[in-house]
Amino acid sequence: MSTSRIRLGALVLSGLLAATSLTVSAGAAAFAHDGEDHGDEVSATTWANYERVTLTRDVGEPIDLAVMPDSRVLHTTRNGQVRLTDPSQGTTTVVNTIDVYANSEDGLQTIALDPAFEENGWVYLYYAPRTMVSPYPATTPTGSAPNTLPAGADESYWNQWKGYNQLSRFHWNAETNSLDLASEQVIITVEVQRGQCCHVAGDVAFDNDGNVLLATGDNTPASTPGANGYAPNNDRIGYNPGLDSRRGAGNSNDLRGKILRIDVQDDGSYTIPAGNLFAPGTPQTRPEIYVMGVRNPFRIDYDPVTSALTWGDYGPDAGTASDLRGPMGYVEWQSTTKPINGGWPYCHGPNANYNDWDYETLTQGDWFDCDAGPTNTSRHNTGLTQLPAATAPQIWYGDQATHQPWPELGAGGQAPMGGPTYRYDEENASTTKFPEYWSGKTFMAEFSRDRIFAFSQEDPDGEVTKIEDFLPNAALNAAGMPPWDNVIDFEFGPDGSLYVLDYGDGFFRPNPDAGLYRVDYVEGTKGPRVDLDASVTSGQGPLEVDFSAAGSTHPDGLALSFAWDLEGTGTFTDGPAEVSHTYTADGQYTARVRVTDSSGRVSLSSVVITVGNTAPTIEIVTPENGSFADWGDTVAFEVKVTDPEDTTIDCSRVNWSYALGHDNTHAHPLFTGTGCTAEIEMQEEAGHGETENIYAQIGASYTDGGSATAPALSADDVTLLNPRELQAEHADAKGGETTIVDDETARAFRKVTSFDAGDWLAYDPVNLVGITGVEARATGTGSLSLRWGSAEAEPFLTIDVASAGAEWLEASAPLVTVPEGTDRLYVTSTGGVDLDQLEFTTSTSDIRALLGSLDDDGRITHGAAASFGDTLAEADAALAAGDTATAISKLEFIVAKVPSRIRTDAEAAALVIRAAEAVIADLR
Repeated sequence: MSTSRIRLGALVLSGLLAATSLTVSAGAAAFAHDGEDHGDEVSATTWANYERVTLTRDVGEPIDLAVMPDSRVLHTTRNGQVRLTDPSQGTTTVVNTIDVYANSEDGLQTIALDPAFEENGWVYLYYAPRTMVSPYPATTPTGSAPNTLPAGADESYWNQWKGYNQLSRFHWNAETNSLDLASEQVIITVEVQRGQCCHVAGDVAFDNDGNVLLATGDNTPASTPGANGYAPNNDRIGYNPGLDSRRGAGNSNDLRGKILRIDVQDDGSYTIPAGNLFAPGTPQTRPEIYVMGVRNPFRIDYDPVTSALTWGDYGPDAGTASDLRGPMGYVEWQSTTKPINGGWPYCHGPNANYNDWDYETLTQGDWFDCDAGPTNTSRHNTGLTQLPAATAPQIWYGDQATHQPWPELGAGGQAPMGGPTYRYDEENASTTKFPEYWSGKTFMAEFSRDRIFAFSQEDPDGEVTKIEDFLPNAALNAAGMPPWDNVIDFEFGPDGSLYVLDYGDGFFRPNPDAGLYRVDYVEGTKGPRVDLDASVTSGQGPLEVDFSAAGSTHPDGLALSFAWDLEGTGTFTDGPAEVSHTYTADGQYTARVRVTDSSGRVSLSSVVITVGNTAPTIEIVTPENGSFADWGDTVAFEVKVTDPEDTTIDCSRVNWSYALGHDNTHAHPLFTGTGCTAEIEMQEEAGHGETENIYAQIGASYTDGGSATAPALSADDVTLLNPRELQAEHADAKGGETTIVDDETARAFRKVTSFDAGDWLAYDPVNLVGITGVEARATGTGSLSLRWGSAEAEPFLTIDVASAGAEWLEASAPLVTVPEGTDRLYVTSTGGVDLDQLEFTTSTSDIRALLGSLDDDGRITHGAAASFGDTLAEADAALAAGDTATAISKLEFIVAKVPSRIRTDAEAAALVIRAAEAVIADLR
């Protein structure tokens, strides 16, 4: 039977200071569909009644959290650390380190408490073990697996990259306040293909019968060759099997891309509860599967009142629908009380279907039938050919408000984090619990948009009837409270407050703006807001440290008093806002300050001081942060590491990674390495469509050797590489009333219009090293100005635009003034110009234009301009003939002759030399 494509694509509806803090005990209109409200909506949506309290900034690279019955919080990092934050003491401690395989998104994922934790003490972890048991290889090769078989290898080559993630549980030792690692019970392993990015998922929830619900990702990279942002179903001979999502998420006999449901026994084994998608004994199926056909259900939750399982699922990156391939990339939020097939990688978003694309011939196949059930034709399939019908999610959305029927969700990157359903408990004595208005509403965090939404449903299997924007950042900023910053996990605690883990900006590193927070409902007076600073946090003893809490404030202006516990003894001594202390003995100390307001409300904050070891520093010297390169270029990578105790730096301790950033919301790690220097190719993933905002990111870290009396310390750095073509619609920030509209003639199918005087676009970071000119692709009549560091700064470059009609014009200008270093680049307009893109160029044409500009300004002689122009013509002729060596020699001739031919203006001479050397470097 032939199935047609469901045409639901681009829907247009109109057509590091590690600090720990604690506080002890203007409303925005909600957008709504039809639905019933309950409780006091006015008070519940008066955002001044909420307080977002910093519990700790010491979270490493945060991944997941679990709130304990006493409101202490366990939280994990990707590199295997388990931290315990004690709000009552204002402290955070690394209590365990799990030995994990760390590559791309692999590592330590979820931490969850057993529903009967207070009786049995079980804590669940989902992680990638570094060492494995037979029949898998003992360890995984370092680095990344190739996309295709190496010359002379056969299919068995891929076996070395096979591995698994495992769900284990450990007993919590209340005396040591840590996990008893010897008590580990391995519950279930999920086979994966290692050495590639991404989609691990790994969240855990429990249903009303105590069954474990485990989310797994499809273990298929967005960079699958030929996917171009659509379904990655590449099963070509000789290609990595990890490039085919049908082998996992679309396979009824595989545990990847699923939500599993199992009944764990006392010995750690499990049985299959009744009611899963496939009954035990069904051929070519796994009975553990409750939900199949999901891509990366990173956060799941379960509501015991309605028995609803909810999750957010990430989608692919195609920015537009394709008549050849299928729908644009959506993300999803889903709720179900029964087992279902989510449809991936055959159906997506509003059950819009892909087709069985032939990756070998690049031709269209039959469209998958979402309603009757798609068929799995992959050569990697070990399960059923005919799959269950796909169930569309309740919510699906793209990167523009016009891409879905819910404009409340807004625009921007897409990264849904499933969250908890709040249940109001009248008997809970907590004074900070959320009000009854929110009871029964399910929360979802939008990681990339820094927003929290609350969804209402009359039927957990039915539509969402109301969407509310909970505690928007505008209200938090206005109140002087820390805003949402890439929420990666959140859950309600036993006190009815909302505990939130923020990942911060940046990827695969401990971000300085990451943190653990608690949101309390507090009508009236709030607590003090502590600002703790230490002059130094590590060094050799005796170590004198100056502490200051003088920046602490109170939202109601109440008087503050201070008390200090500088060696972590548990005893506080009253003192001023600023104190000094000298540490004589080696070790680590948690220095704390207690700030009390005149009404008796208390806040605490702490910082860890290390004596006997000094933290190293690491700096990525090249490439410079914010610089430009072409996709496919090889860039020189170099780091500088300093460490007072390590007289000789061991470069094998330097770990670096290359990732492809996307929309400033997430990054796909492509490969890793070690060493202080390397040659790194600026690779572009094939999995992103032409509309996507992508860039390169290189991160580096160094961990020193520590000492016998003090632990090892680490440092990291990150640099971003911009592609030479920056799309106008991909600006990192904008001011004024500019509008992004679709345009099929634009390079990425969108452009910026209504770009009037006073409006601005900003790109950050930008470094113009090696750039000799800028070309704008624009229409209209007017001027574009580039400004450095501020929209009000004097322009350092102006491009005049004068195009006839609606035809695109490439207008350019050379760099005559060159801003130094890395900063934010602002683009302004006189009005009358629509902008498609800016291209940052390095060319002989720019040198020629620079000479002309300097000649016109009288800074060089006509003779010098003409002579160098002739040499440039010879260089261009050589390039046209493919003779790069001759072209470089001509440019080197210019560099050599500038001092004798441009003698009266040293700055002009330096500009010409800089431009010529930049082109030489680019050619090489």
